[in-house]
Amino acid sequence: MLDILSATVPIFLIVGLGFGVTRVGVLKRRDMTVLTTYVVKVALPVLVFVNVAGRSLHDILNPTYLLTYAIAAMVMVALAWVWNRARRVRPARGAAISLAVSGTNDGFVGFPIFLILFPEIAGLAVGMDMLVDNVLIIPLAIALFASASDEDTRWDRRLACMVKGVISHPMVIAIAAALLFTAAGITLPPMIDRAVNLVADSTSAVALFSIGGMLVGLKMGAQRADLAASVIAKLLIMPAVSVGLVMLLPMLGLPHLGSELRAAAVLTCALPSMSMVAALGEQYGEGEFGAAAMMLSTILSFLTLTAWMLVLGLLGWL
Repeated sequence: MLDILSATVPIFLIVGLGFGVTRVGVLKRRDMTVLTTYVVKVALPVLVFVNVAGRSLHDILNPTYLLTYAIAAMVMVALAWVWNRARRVRPARGAAISLAVSGTNDGFVGFPIFLILFPEIAGLAVGMDMLVDNVLIIPLAIALFASASDEDTRWDRRLACMVKGVISHPMVIAIAAALLFTAAGITLPPMIDRAVNLVADSTSAVALFSIGGMLVGLKMGAQRADLAASVIAKLLIMPAVSVGLVMLLPMLGLPHLGSELRAAAVLTCALPSMSMVAALGEQYGEGEFGAAAMMLSTILSFLTLTAWMLVLGLLGWL
């Protein structure tokens, strides 16, 4: 429990600061849109670039680990689609639910926990997590949100809009630039590198601060069912799916994972929803739902992560 507290308490402190500053009126709720725009379009793309550029492809291409996270995430997106269709959820909310149940907070919560549990493979595990996040989960979420914003147009125009939205999004551009720099062996000059890292380092604080501000005046209302389903799916169903995949994929001929990587893969899927769900959702009118999903899943993960660690211990993986 202390391992989890050391990782999550700073998150709540920064979120609480954002809530308090907004609650007393130093900043307004509408100011959070500016902050989330900065996170999504500037700071987070720079953070993605920093984390991908220069990293050896051999280090972040373990097929069993990558497929475990990627397939589990796509299973959750499929389950979210079923839920959204059954409840006739509006498209923007459906996109937010899909991201809330599939994307994990590996940067702000997972990395500190991994450093404590298995420091030798923590960087490798989070690097592979971020590769799946930035190549698959976040571009898919951007496509779903883009589609939702053009729901009244013809399907071909919606498809064109989705493709354009994904290709032109700063985070996707950052991934492409990072891979290009790596392939070409280009490194940034020291002064530019320091400036880039300063911007990247601002991502977590600004994102968490803005989430706190978005919680001011939050009304649960009709989103209670969607929120409860999202949190249950993220914290319980996704890691259960990953346990099955870790066992199944080697039976299909993929390399076996060591016990630490198996534990890291399951715990990745057991992490709370990524803060990106609030920042990106805010751009499409779903910031409140995203903030609530991120906060509630983080609070409950105190209990569920401990339970999954016990399960992994019984399996001999931790």
